[in-house]
Amino acid sequence: MNSLPRYHDALLLLIILLLFLIGFIGPKFWKIPQPLFNFKAIKNNFTNPIVSIDKLNQFYSNDNYLSSDQLNNKNVVFKWSSIILNYVKNEVPIPRMYFPYIPKNISQYEINVKKSVFTAILLPIALRGNELVVEERNLMKIAFSTNNIYQIERLSKKYKVKNFKKINFSNLNRSELRMIRLELLNKINTIPISLILAQSIIESGWGASRFAQEGNALFGQWTWKNDGGIKPKGNLDANFSVKNFKNLLESVNSYILNLNTHPAYKELRNFRKSQYNAGKNITGNDMANFLEKYAEIGFEYITKVKNMITKNQLSKYENSSLATY
Repeated sequence: MNSLPRYHDALLLLIILLLFLIGFIGPKFWKIPQPLFNFKAIKNNFTNPIVSIDKLNQFYSNDNYLSSDQLNNKNVVFKWSSIILNYVKNEVPIPRMYFPYIPKNISQYEINVKKSVFTAILLPIALRGNELVVEERNLMKIAFSTNNIYQIERLSKKYKVKNFKKINFSNLNRSELRMIRLELLNKINTIPISLILAQSIIESGWGASRFAQEGNALFGQWTWKNDGGIKPKGNLDANFSVKNFKNLLESVNSYILNLNTHPAYKELRNFRKSQYNAGKNITGNDMANFLEKYAEIGFEYITKVKNMITKNQLSKYENSSLATY
C-alpha cells in the first residue's frame, strides 16, 4: 500500500537531481554562454545619489513667458525660482522660460528671497542674450565665406565698424574685407554670465529700482534721445535719460551690444580676444578689470563689481546652459 508514494518520492528526487546536473554541467557541455552579472555596476547604481528635479509643468506659460497673474504672485515666483536654481545646482540645462519684467512687488520680498528670485529671473535671459550673440557670430562667419555683402554691411553698421560711413561696401577689396572681419570677430562675442548678473544687480538694486520697474532698465544705460528714456528724479532738465526697454531680454541685449561696441570698452574686448584665441576661460571677475569707465566712480566700480561676484558666488552660474528647443 505504501510502495507507490515511496516510488513517487524517489522519482521526484531523481528528477530534481537531473535538473541540477543539467543546469550545472549542461552549459559547459553544450557550450552555452552563461549570463554575466556586473556586481560592481549594480553596487554603483545603488550608491550613486539620485538627482531629483522638479518639473515646471505646474507653471502655465505663453510663448515661454509666465502669465501675468503668476508674475506678481510671490509664492508662485519663489517656487519657480527655487526650481530654476535647483536645475543649476544639479547641472541640468535651464528651461526656456522668461520673465518679461521684474515682479512689481519685489521690493517687499525678504532680502534672501529677493536675491534668489532676481538671479533666477535674469539667468535664463542672460543665457539667451549670449546665445543670440553666438548665432550672430556664426551668421557673420557665413556672410564672409559666402561673400554676402548685405549681411556684412548690416553687421558692420550694428557693431560700429571703424569708419563705417566711409566704406564702399559695393566695392570692397580683399584687404578691406579682412580688416572688417577681424574687427567683427573681436566685437561679436559673449559676455560672462557672472558679469551680466553682477552689473544688473548693482545698476538695478536687485530689480527694485525705479528704472528697472518702470522701464526694464537693468544696466543704467543712458540715452540722449528726447523720447528714449526715463528722466532721473530731481533732475528733469538733464540732457540725458536712462534708456527704457519693452522687456528684460531687450535690456540685456542692449547691454551686451554696448560692451561689444563702445570705445570705452575696447581694452575689455581686446582682453577677451586674447583669452579666446588662447583657448582660456573668460571669467566675469577678469573682465571686470576693464569697467572703470562704466560709472562715474571709476576704478571703485571695478572693486564693486568684483565684490558682488564674490559675495554672491555668481561665478557658479558661468557654466549654466539653456535646454534645447
